[in-house]
Amino acid sequence: MKLTCDRSALVDKLAILARGVSTRSALPVLSGIMLQAQEGRLDLYSTDMELSIKASLSTSVEHAGEIVVPARLFTDVVRNLPEEQVVIEAGEATVAITAGRAGFSLNIWSASDFPQTSTFDTSGAFAIGREPFVETLTKVGRAASRDETRPILTGVLMTIEGDTLKMVATDSYRLAVKETKLGTVLEAEVQAIVPVKALGEVARLAAGMSDGDLEVAISENQALFKLAGPTGDVWIASRLIDGQFPNYKQLLPETFDHEVTLDRDAFMAAARRVSLLAQKNAPLRLSFSENKLTLKALTQDVGQAEESLDIEFNGDAFEIGFNPAYLVDGIDAIEDAEVRLRFTTPLRPGLVSGAADGDGKFVYLIMPIRLNN
Repeated sequence: MKLTCDRSALVDKLAILARGVSTRSALPVLSGIMLQAQEGRLDLYSTDMELSIKASLSTSVEHAGEIVVPARLFTDVVRNLPEEQVVIEAGEATVAITAGRAGFSLNIWSASDFPQTSTFDTSGAFAIGREPFVETLTKVGRAASRDETRPILTGVLMTIEGDTLKMVATDSYRLAVKETKLGTVLEAEVQAIVPVKALGEVARLAAGMSDGDLEVAISENQALFKLAGPTGDVWIASRLIDGQFPNYKQLLPETFDHEVTLDRDAFMAAARRVSLLAQKNAPLRLSFSENKLTLKALTQDVGQAEESLDIEFNGDAFEIGFNPAYLVDGIDAIEDAEVRLRFTTPLRPGLVSGAADGDGKFVYLIMPIRLNN
Protein backbone atom coordinates (compact mmCIF):
# COMPACT_ATOMS: atom_id res chain seq x y z
CA MET A 1 0.00 0.00 0.00
CA LYS A 2 1.29 3.46 -0.89
CA LEU A 3 -0.56 6.75 -0.91
CA THR A 4 -0.10 10.50 -0.55
CA CYS A 5 -2.62 12.64 1.34
CA ASP A 6 -3.17 16.01 3.01
CA ARG A 7 -1.95 16.01 6.62
CA SER A 8 -4.64 18.35 8.03
CA ALA A 9 -7.49 16.42 6.42
CA LEU A 10 -6.06 13.13 7.71
CA VAL A 11 -5.67 14.54 11.24
CA ASP A 12 -9.33 15.65 11.20
CA LYS A 13 -10.48 12.18 10.20
CA LEU A 14 -8.24 10.45 12.75
CA ALA A 15 -9.75 12.61 15.51
CA ILE A 16 -13.19 11.33 14.50
CA LEU A 17 -12.04 7.71 14.30
CA ALA A 18 -10.50 7.94 17.77
CA ARG A 19 -14.02 8.04 19.26
CA GLY A 20 -14.56 4.44 18.12
CA VAL A 21 -11.23 2.99 19.21
CA SER A 22 -11.43 0.51 22.07
CA THR A 23 -9.38 1.32 25.18
CA ARG A 24 -10.30 -1.73 27.27
CA SER A 25 -10.46 -4.69 24.90
CA ALA A 26 -8.33 -7.78 25.29
CA LEU A 27 -7.88 -7.72 21.50
CA PRO A 28 -4.89 -5.44 20.75
CA VAL A 29 -6.06 -4.87 17.16
CA LEU A 30 -9.12 -3.00 18.48
CA SER A 31 -6.78 -0.26 19.69
CA GLY A 32 -5.96 0.37 16.04
CA ILE A 33 -7.45 2.08 13.00
CA MET A 34 -7.74 0.20 9.72
CA LEU A 35 -6.56 2.05 6.62
CA GLN A 36 -8.03 0.78 3.36
CA ALA A 37 -6.60 2.44 0.23
CA GLN A 38 -8.18 2.09 -3.15
CA GLU A 39 -8.22 4.17 -6.31
CA GLY A 40 -8.50 7.85 -5.34
CA ARG A 41 -9.76 7.19 -1.80
CA LEU A 42 -8.65 6.22 1.68
CA ASP A 43 -11.25 4.65 3.97
CA LEU A 44 -10.53 4.52 7.70
CA TYR A 45 -12.29 2.28 10.24
CA SER A 46 -12.41 1.94 14.04
CA THR A 47 -14.59 -0.16 16.33
CA ASP A 48 -14.98 -1.15 19.97
CA MET A 49 -17.36 -3.98 18.95
CA GLU A 50 -20.39 -1.87 19.95
CA LEU A 51 -19.79 1.36 18.03
CA SER A 52 -18.10 1.44 14.62
CA ILE A 53 -16.94 4.50 12.69
CA LYS A 54 -15.91 4.86 9.07
CA ALA A 55 -14.49 7.97 7.40
CA SER A 56 -13.36 8.56 3.83
CA LEU A 57 -10.73 10.87 2.41
CA SER A 58 -9.75 11.72 -1.17
CA THR A 59 -6.12 10.73 -1.72
CA SER A 60 -3.60 9.90 -4.40
CA VAL A 61 -3.18 6.12 -4.23
CA GLU A 62 -0.18 4.55 -5.93
CA HIS A 63 -0.73 1.02 -4.61
CA ALA A 64 -3.99 -0.21 -3.10
CA GLY A 65 -3.98 -2.19 0.13
CA GLU A 66 -5.15 -2.31 3.73
CA ILE A 67 -3.41 -2.32 7.12
CA VAL A 68 -4.18 -1.63 10.79
CA VAL A 69 -2.10 1.04 12.54
CA PRO A 70 -1.89 1.79 16.30
CA ALA A 71 -4.46 4.57 16.64
CA ARG A 72 -2.92 6.86 19.25
CA LEU A 73 0.70 6.66 18.06
CA PHE A 74 -0.20 6.97 14.37
CA THR A 75 -2.38 10.03 15.13
CA ASP A 76 0.37 11.68 17.20
CA VAL A 77 2.93 11.09 14.45
CA VAL A 78 0.74 12.51 11.68
CA ARG A 79 -0.31 15.50 13.79
CA ASN A 80 3.32 16.46 14.40
CA LEU A 81 4.67 16.07 10.86
CA PRO A 82 6.39 19.19 9.47
CA GLU A 83 4.83 19.21 5.98
CA GLU A 84 1.26 19.06 4.67
CA GLN A 85 1.94 16.30 2.14
CA VAL A 86 2.17 12.91 3.87
CA VAL A 87 3.37 9.73 2.19
CA ILE A 88 2.21 6.44 3.76
CA GLU A 89 3.82 3.25 2.49
CA ALA A 90 3.20 -0.14 4.08
CA GLY A 91 5.24 -3.31 3.97
CA GLU A 92 4.43 -6.69 5.47
CA ALA A 93 4.98 -5.76 9.13
CA THR A 94 5.62 -1.99 9.22
CA VAL A 95 4.33 1.25 7.74
CA ALA A 96 6.57 4.16 6.77
CA ILE A 97 5.22 7.67 7.27
CA THR A 98 7.20 10.52 5.71
CA ALA A 99 6.72 14.26 5.27
CA GLY A 100 9.57 16.51 4.18
CA ARG A 101 12.69 15.33 5.99
CA ALA A 102 10.79 13.57 8.78
CA GLY A 103 10.30 9.82 8.62
CA PHE A 104 8.71 7.28 10.96
CA SER A 105 8.28 3.52 10.87
CA LEU A 106 5.54 1.84 12.94
CA ASN A 107 4.65 -1.78 13.50
CA ILE A 108 1.25 -2.73 12.11
CA TRP A 109 -1.40 -5.45 12.34
CA SER A 110 -2.83 -7.43 9.48
CA ALA A 111 -6.16 -6.13 8.21
CA SER A 112 -7.49 -9.70 8.31
CA ASP A 113 -7.32 -9.51 12.13
CA PHE A 114 -9.56 -6.44 12.27
CA PRO A 115 -13.19 -7.39 13.02
CA GLN A 116 -15.84 -6.12 10.62
CA THR A 117 -18.65 -5.69 13.11
CA SER A 118 -20.86 -3.42 10.99
CA THR A 119 -22.07 -2.99 7.46
CA PHE A 120 -21.91 0.55 6.12
CA ASP A 121 -24.57 0.01 3.48
CA THR A 122 -26.91 3.01 3.24
CA SER A 123 -29.33 1.43 0.78
CA GLY A 124 -32.84 2.05 2.04
CA ALA A 125 -31.67 5.05 4.06
CA PHE A 126 -33.87 8.08 4.72
CA ALA A 127 -32.92 11.69 5.46
CA ILE A 128 -33.32 13.58 8.74
CA GLY A 129 -32.45 17.25 9.16
CA ARG A 130 -29.35 17.71 11.29
CA GLU A 131 -30.79 20.50 13.42
CA PRO A 132 -33.98 18.65 14.45
CA PHE A 133 -31.95 15.54 15.26
CA VAL A 134 -29.37 17.38 17.38
CA GLU A 135 -32.04 19.45 19.15
CA THR A 136 -34.11 16.40 20.02
CA LEU A 137 -31.22 14.32 21.29
CA THR A 138 -29.74 17.19 23.30
CA LYS A 139 -32.96 17.48 25.30
CA VAL A 140 -33.60 13.76 25.74
CA GLY A 141 -30.17 12.11 25.91
CA ARG A 142 -29.31 13.42 29.36
CA ALA A 143 -32.11 11.30 30.86
CA ALA A 144 -30.69 8.01 29.54
CA SER A 145 -28.93 5.75 32.03
CA ARG A 146 -25.16 5.22 32.01
CA ASP A 147 -25.50 2.08 34.14
CA GLU A 148 -24.55 -0.89 31.95
CA THR A 149 -26.23 -3.33 34.35
CA ARG A 150 -29.57 -2.26 32.85
CA PRO A 151 -28.76 -2.11 29.13
CA ILE A 152 -32.26 -1.23 27.94
CA LEU A 153 -32.11 2.06 29.87
CA THR A 154 -28.82 3.06 28.23
CA GLY A 155 -30.73 3.37 24.97
CA VAL A 156 -32.97 6.01 23.46
CA LEU A 157 -36.27 4.91 21.97
CA MET A 158 -36.28 6.58 18.56
CA THR A 159 -39.53 6.61 16.59
CA ILE A 160 -40.25 8.26 13.26
CA GLU A 161 -43.87 8.29 12.18
CA GLY A 162 -44.94 10.44 9.25
CA ASP A 163 -43.21 13.78 9.66
CA THR A 164 -42.56 13.44 13.40
CA LEU A 165 -39.37 12.33 15.14
CA LYS A 166 -39.84 11.26 18.77
CA MET A 167 -37.11 10.31 21.21
CA VAL A 168 -37.66 8.91 24.71
CA ALA A 169 -35.08 8.18 27.41
CA THR A 170 -35.24 7.23 31.07
CA ASP A 171 -32.88 6.09 33.83
CA SER A 172 -35.84 5.16 36.09
CA TYR A 173 -35.38 8.37 38.11
CA ARG A 174 -36.40 10.72 35.30
CA LEU A 175 -38.00 10.48 31.89
CA ALA A 176 -37.63 12.81 28.90
CA VAL A 177 -39.87 12.81 25.82
CA LYS A 178 -39.32 15.10 22.83
CA GLU A 179 -41.25 15.36 19.56
CA THR A 180 -39.85 17.27 16.58
CA LYS A 181 -41.33 17.96 13.15
CA LEU A 182 -38.95 16.91 10.39
CA GLY A 183 -40.34 18.81 7.44
CA THR A 184 -40.38 15.61 5.37
CA VAL A 185 -42.78 12.67 5.54
CA LEU A 186 -41.49 9.11 5.95
CA GLU A 187 -43.73 6.48 4.38
CA ALA A 188 -42.90 3.60 6.74
CA GLU A 189 -42.77 3.89 10.54
CA VAL A 190 -39.34 3.40 12.09
CA GLN A 191 -38.73 2.39 15.69
CA ALA A 192 -35.46 1.35 17.32
CA ILE A 193 -33.66 1.48 20.68
CA VAL A 194 -30.28 3.04 19.93
CA PRO A 195 -27.48 3.33 22.53
CA VAL A 196 -27.23 6.90 23.78
CA LYS A 197 -23.45 6.76 23.33
CA ALA A 198 -23.82 6.25 19.58
CA LEU A 199 -26.47 8.94 19.21
CA GLY A 200 -24.28 11.32 21.19
CA GLU A 201 -21.40 10.77 18.78
CA VAL A 202 -23.69 11.39 15.81
CA ALA A 203 -25.03 14.60 17.35
CA ARG A 204 -21.53 15.81 18.24
CA LEU A 205 -20.30 15.31 14.69
CA ALA A 206 -23.48 16.69 13.14
CA ALA A 207 -23.19 19.88 15.17
CA GLY A 208 -19.62 20.43 13.98
CA MET A 209 -19.99 19.59 10.30
CA SER A 210 -21.48 21.52 7.39
CA ASP A 211 -25.19 21.91 6.80
CA GLY A 212 -27.19 19.12 5.21
CA ASP A 213 -29.28 16.14 6.16
CA LEU A 214 -28.28 13.02 8.03
CA GLU A 215 -28.78 9.77 6.18
CA VAL A 216 -30.19 7.09 8.49
CA ALA A 217 -30.55 3.38 7.80
CA ILE A 218 -32.18 1.12 10.41
CA SER A 219 -31.81 -2.62 9.93
CA GLU A 220 -32.81 -5.54 12.12
CA ASN A 221 -29.85 -5.15 14.47
CA GLN A 222 -28.02 -1.98 13.45
CA ALA A 223 -28.50 1.78 13.16
CA LEU A 224 -26.31 3.54 10.59
CA PHE A 225 -25.85 7.30 10.28
CA LYS A 226 -24.03 9.00 7.40
CA LEU A 227 -22.80 12.59 7.53
CA ALA A 228 -21.40 14.42 4.52
CA GLY A 229 -18.38 16.58 5.32
CA PRO A 230 -16.22 19.03 3.35
CA THR A 231 -13.23 16.64 3.21
CA GLY A 232 -15.10 13.34 3.04
CA ASP A 233 -18.06 11.44 4.44
CA VAL A 234 -18.36 9.89 7.89
CA TRP A 235 -20.45 6.86 8.90
CA ILE A 236 -21.35 5.84 12.45
CA ALA A 237 -22.83 2.39 13.01
CA SER A 238 -24.17 1.00 16.27
CA ARG A 239 -25.82 -2.19 17.33
CA LEU A 240 -29.43 -1.83 18.44
CA ILE A 241 -30.46 -2.75 21.98
CA ASP A 242 -32.73 -5.78 22.23
CA GLY A 243 -35.60 -5.78 24.69
CA GLN A 244 -38.83 -4.05 25.63
CA PHE A 245 -38.52 -0.34 26.37
CA PRO A 246 -40.56 0.78 29.41
CA ASN A 247 -44.12 1.87 28.61
CA TYR A 248 -43.44 5.54 29.23
CA LYS A 249 -47.00 6.62 28.45
CA GLN A 250 -48.20 4.84 31.59
CA LEU A 251 -45.72 6.85 33.65
CA LEU A 252 -47.05 10.26 32.57
CA PRO A 253 -49.79 11.45 34.98
CA GLU A 254 -53.05 12.54 33.40
CA THR A 255 -54.18 14.85 36.20
CA PHE A 256 -52.37 17.16 38.61
CA ASP A 257 -53.25 18.84 41.89
CA HIS A 258 -50.79 21.71 41.54
CA GLU A 259 -49.58 23.72 38.56
CA VAL A 260 -47.09 26.60 38.69
CA THR A 261 -45.60 28.76 35.93
CA LEU A 262 -42.21 30.35 36.60
CA ASP A 263 -39.72 32.57 34.84
CA ARG A 264 -37.33 30.01 33.41
CA ASP A 265 -34.06 31.94 33.81
CA ALA A 266 -34.80 33.11 37.36
CA PHE A 267 -35.81 29.62 38.45
CA MET A 268 -32.73 28.05 36.84
CA ALA A 269 -30.35 30.55 38.46
CA ALA A 270 -31.91 30.13 41.91
CA ALA A 271 -31.90 26.32 41.63
CA ARG A 272 -28.22 26.31 40.68
CA ARG A 273 -27.26 28.63 43.52
CA VAL A 274 -29.16 26.78 46.21
CA SER A 275 -27.97 23.41 44.88
CA LEU A 276 -24.43 24.33 45.85
CA LEU A 277 -25.39 23.34 49.39
CA ALA A 278 -27.25 20.17 48.34
CA GLN A 279 -24.26 17.86 48.72
CA LYS A 280 -23.85 14.21 49.73
CA ASN A 281 -27.13 13.21 48.01
CA ALA A 282 -29.11 15.92 49.84
CA PRO A 283 -32.32 16.96 48.01
CA LEU A 284 -33.21 20.36 46.67
CA ARG A 285 -36.44 21.27 48.48
CA LEU A 286 -39.19 23.26 46.77
CA SER A 287 -41.62 24.76 49.31
CA PHE A 288 -44.78 26.28 47.86
CA SER A 289 -46.92 28.70 49.83
CA GLU A 290 -49.21 31.59 48.90
CA ASN A 291 -47.56 33.43 45.99
CA LYS A 292 -44.08 32.24 47.01
CA LEU A 293 -41.67 29.44 46.17
CA THR A 294 -38.78 28.85 48.57
CA LEU A 295 -35.84 26.73 47.44
CA LYS A 296 -33.86 25.13 50.28
CA ALA A 297 -30.84 22.89 50.64
CA LEU A 298 -29.23 21.53 53.78
CA THR A 299 -26.16 19.32 54.09
CA GLN A 300 -25.11 18.29 57.58
CA ASP A 301 -21.58 19.44 58.48
CA VAL A 302 -21.48 21.65 55.38
CA GLY A 303 -24.17 24.32 55.56
CA GLN A 304 -27.52 25.38 54.17
CA ALA A 305 -28.99 27.72 51.55
CA GLU A 306 -32.38 29.28 50.96
CA GLU A 307 -33.84 31.56 48.29
CA SER A 308 -37.40 32.70 47.56
CA LEU A 309 -39.14 33.58 44.31
CA ASP A 310 -42.44 35.42 43.85
CA ILE A 311 -44.91 33.25 41.95
CA GLU A 312 -48.63 32.94 41.32
CA PHE A 313 -49.76 30.16 43.64
CA ASN A 314 -52.95 30.02 45.70
CA GLY A 315 -53.23 26.30 46.50
CA ASP A 316 -52.51 24.42 49.69
CA ALA A 317 -48.93 24.78 50.90
CA PHE A 318 -46.71 21.76 50.22
CA GLU A 319 -43.05 20.80 49.93
CA ILE A 320 -41.38 18.41 47.47
CA GLY A 321 -37.73 17.40 47.04
CA PHE A 322 -35.72 16.49 43.96
CA ASN A 323 -32.23 15.46 42.95
CA PRO A 324 -30.82 18.94 42.19
CA ALA A 325 -28.81 17.89 39.11
CA TYR A 326 -31.83 16.13 37.59
CA LEU A 327 -34.09 19.12 38.18
CA VAL A 328 -31.58 21.57 36.69
CA ASP A 329 -31.19 19.30 33.64
CA GLY A 330 -34.94 19.45 33.09
CA ILE A 331 -35.11 23.24 33.38
CA ASP A 332 -32.07 23.61 31.14
CA ALA A 333 -33.82 21.69 28.34
CA ILE A 334 -36.68 24.20 28.26
CA GLU A 335 -36.37 26.88 25.59
CA ASP A 336 -39.48 28.89 26.50
CA ALA A 337 -39.21 32.04 28.61
CA GLU A 338 -41.40 30.32 31.19
CA VAL A 339 -41.33 26.84 32.67
CA ARG A 340 -44.37 24.97 33.92
CA LEU A 341 -44.23 22.64 36.94
CA ARG A 342 -47.05 20.20 37.64
CA PHE A 343 -47.41 17.98 40.69
CA THR A 344 -49.90 15.64 42.35
CA THR A 345 -48.39 14.81 45.78
CA PRO A 346 -44.88 15.14 47.26
CA LEU A 347 -44.39 11.39 46.70
CA ARG A 348 -45.49 11.29 43.06
CA PRO A 349 -43.41 12.34 40.03
CA GLY A 350 -43.39 15.97 38.94
CA LEU A 351 -43.61 17.14 35.35
CA VAL A 352 -41.42 19.90 33.90
CA SER A 353 -42.25 21.47 30.54
CA GLY A 354 -42.31 24.73 28.66
CA ALA A 355 -45.27 26.94 29.48
CA ALA A 356 -46.81 26.25 26.07
CA ASP A 357 -45.25 22.86 25.55
CA GLY A 358 -46.61 20.56 28.21
CA ASP A 359 -48.92 18.42 26.11
CA GLY A 360 -46.66 17.73 23.15
CA LYS A 361 -43.19 18.69 22.14
CA PHE A 362 -41.08 18.21 25.28
CA VAL A 363 -41.90 16.87 28.73
CA TYR A 364 -39.56 15.88 31.55
CA LEU A 365 -40.79 13.64 34.34
CA ILE A 366 -38.74 13.52 37.54
CA MET A 367 -39.14 11.30 40.59
CA PRO A 368 -39.19 13.08 43.96
CA ILE A 369 -37.00 12.31 46.96
CA ARG A 370 -38.77 11.45 50.18
CA LEU A 371 -38.14 14.27 52.65
CA ASN A 372 -37.30 13.81 56.30
CA ASN A 373 -38.56 16.88 58.09
